[in-house]
Amino acid sequence: MSIRLVRVDDRLIHGQVVAVWLRSVGADRIVIVDDRVAADPFLVEVLTLAAPSDVAVEVLGVADGAARVTELAGVPDRAFVLVKTPATVLSLLRAGAPIDVLNVGGMGAGPGRRPLYRNISASDDERAAMREIEAAGTRVEIRVVPDDRPVPFASVDGRG
Repeated sequence: MSIRLVRVDDRLIHGQVVAVWLRSVGADRIVIVDDRVAADPFLVEVLTLAAPSDVAVEVLGVADGAARVTELAGVPDRAFVLVKTPATVLSLLRAGAPIDVLNVGGMGAGPGRRPLYRNISASDDERAAMREIEAAGTRVEIRVVPDDRPVPFASVDGRG
């Protein structure tokens, strides 16, 4: 599979993603899947400019993103898929996109969210989505940076 990483990071493309994760996974393409971001041409341009010039960036809504992730799973392109929320990953899975592992690494504190692990927070709905993702057969692991040991979501969820 050429999907190198599927990561929840509510900041999408930022310094840690570019300097650490992109290099670690060896991706030459970033695919952002988010309906609201895809509908905002200015934000699409900002995110495209935030990536290294030799890395292709695609910003797609969930429907097109599911088809693209499925397509990329069978080609030699090395893709890094970024989403803002676990609910988006659940939608991708329901649409048939093959996702073996979900990396959760960038979910900051905010209204309705409570601490999950270190600086990662999640709402009850986000936790429920991650449980459903796991129930569908996708491993959900928390990993802030590549050098961190992957922490199984179930071990910090409080229900697993």
